[in-house]
Amino acid sequence: MRPQAPLVIVDLRTWTWTGIGRVTRGVFECARELESEFDIRYIVSDDTEVPPELPNLIRFRSRPFGRGEQTEFHRLLRGLRGGRVILHSLYFNVPLLLPGTVRQIVHFYDVLTGTGEFRTVFHRVAYFAYVRSLRRHRATILAQSDYTATQIQKNHPLHEVIVCPPGYRSYLVQQQVDLQKVYGLQRPYFLYVGLNKPRKNLDGLLRAYASALKGQPDIRYDLVVCGPIFDRTAMGFDIRAAVDSDPLLADRVHLLGFIPEEHLYALYRGASQYVVPSHIESGYSYPALEALTAGTPVLLNRVDMYNFASEDTSTAFFDGSTQSGPDSLDAVLAHMLMQPDFSRVDPERCDVLARFSWHSVKEAMRSLYQRT
Repeated sequence: MRPQAPLVIVDLRTWTWTGIGRVTRGVFECARELESEFDIRYIVSDDTEVPPELPNLIRFRSRPFGRGEQTEFHRLLRGLRGGRVILHSLYFNVPLLLPGTVRQIVHFYDVLTGTGEFRTVFHRVAYFAYVRSLRRHRATILAQSDYTATQIQKNHPLHEVIVCPPGYRSYLVQQQVDLQKVYGLQRPYFLYVGLNKPRKNLDGLLRAYASALKGQPDIRYDLVVCGPIFDRTAMGFDIRAAVDSDPLLADRVHLLGFIPEEHLYALYRGASQYVVPSHIESGYSYPALEALTAGTPVLLNRVDMYNFASEDTSTAFFDGSTQSGPDSLDAVLAHMLMQPDFSRVDPERCDVLARFSWHSVKEAMRSLYQRT
């Protein structure tokens, strides 16, 4: 079949990002399956792990939101004038100025207004500049959940918002790891894997765990925290300093930071419970899905993730809209930490994992690429 117009350009430079990088891989695989129908090219950077021999790569030196990005976009799109172009971005780092022949499809994950995510005034100004650009160019927005779509329309009314949950495919390496020898994990543990940003609520997780431990020092579960957790301490929370300042937490909280990807499955599998303490996850937490794949149950924020799953042995919820009461993170975590054990999840029968289909994403991409 001869590929049809328009030319589709998919920006893959978020490949290495936590969470979004997994989505980027999935979108790339969907786009590869559509190459017989459309002329598709890919924007990549040095750390984008696609086959280097692909003939349809466009190399950028800049990183997403990085220096020189707008210049490279301008140079690329100036050379494509005269034909219809779709620019498919995995995040809202988009050209601020576009030729009239270019249409945008943009994945939007979390509305950052009011979350404390802006490190400087410049970051806040830049965020709203990108949002205004999306509105001005009438971009089609792919929201990852109903919650995200509602928040977008409430805070940043845009031309078209389509709910399109990302698919899920496990990239975990099922490798045996001696967690006691490598990481010193001797007791059962609760696990968090992810970023240290205000909306991720790492301070809330540590506070809830410390409170439970002070009430019941003989709790059998440790707390293990992985990922780029030592970044962004200037934004208000230094988790290492918080743990070091409390003697009660010294040998109970394990701050592992970045770990080799081939160790992830073993860490998920070894956990008794995976915790998503975030104020906002917008209905989709990739590490939570990875934990379920490894057979570990998860604790989620009911406010924005209730459609994520039914409450059963694989999932439990806390109410992120309250700081106190029986449904708060503190109360629910304290109750769970007193349980002697937890039922394991059968990934083959887990309805949560079945809800995130890359086939559905591919069909949505095909439909959007076909629009005139």
